[in-house]
Amino acid sequence: MMISINIIICYHLLAVSVFSFTESFTSITQIKSFLRYSTGNQLLLADNVHNDDDTGPESGGCVSLSVNQKSSALKRELLQLAASYDRGFGATPRAREEASDIIQQLAVINPTENAARGIDGNGEDDDAPLKGAWRMIWTTALDVVSLAASPVAAPSAIYQVIDPPVAINIIDFIPRVQTFFPPSIAQNSLLRAEVGTRAYPRFGKPNRVGLVFEGIKLQPVEIFGQKVDGLPPLSVDFTWPQNFLAQFVPGIDDLGSTQNDPDALGYFDIEYLDDELLVIKQQGGGRFALVKVNNYDP
Repeated sequence: MMISINIIICYHLLAVSVFSFTESFTSITQIKSFLRYSTGNQLLLADNVHNDDDTGPESGGCVSLSVNQKSSALKRELLQLAASYDRGFGATPRAREEASDIIQQLAVINPTENAARGIDGNGEDDDAPLKGAWRMIWTTALDVVSLAASPVAAPSAIYQVIDPPVAINIIDFIPRVQTFFPPSIAQNSLLRAEVGTRAYPRFGKPNRVGLVFEGIKLQPVEIFGQKVDGLPPLSVDFTWPQNFLAQFVPGIDDLGSTQNDPDALGYFDIEYLDDELLVIKQQGGGRFALVKVNNYDP
């Protein structure tokens, strides 16, 4: 009797083991099949899942991950750094290195070729991938990071608004004291600074955008909680001397043109661009990461 019971128990344990192995093998096969037939470009990531015969593209313990998944993960990491270190204004050297590494990885999988196309406004609007309003989430550019050192005004939202061939850099400033107190104590005040530029492609550099500075405008938007955007702005026009001379000297607009000199002063390079994120590198080396937004209202 005891022998029969032991035999029954052994058969039961053997059946459970076979069932568990079959389930595990089926799950692994389904996962590998899903990854094998996923669409899009493929990146290889190390994994402990192996083929039963170690043949085919998966041999060596690798599974596939799409470029979209990789870019989404990298963008999340960059957003986390931006939130933790105040868009780069409070970044430590280690945080800057981490952000630089993320951006370099994004640049390798940049999905947009010839990203500067249409920037001169001569093509169709839908063929200008840079067109839109972009809000800064990270920067290492010294000329922007240094704005946080002011004891009087603090930088608020920063945008780059591109409507080819015009590119406008927008920086909103608020009083430094306003950052110390809640709105019920410190009434909102805001000053908007706009730097206008004319953009054009650089010959032989499909991801480089040349810039010609055209003017600066300072516009009060709100003072102590009261809207004052109807006040006239303080503006400086850099183009009036050339426009004035063009009335008397035909062709002067073409003098000093840097379009055929890809390395002339005044440009930025596009390192990554998709429908959500834009990463550019200044001529001096400073980087900007910006996300696309629906509007840039103050």
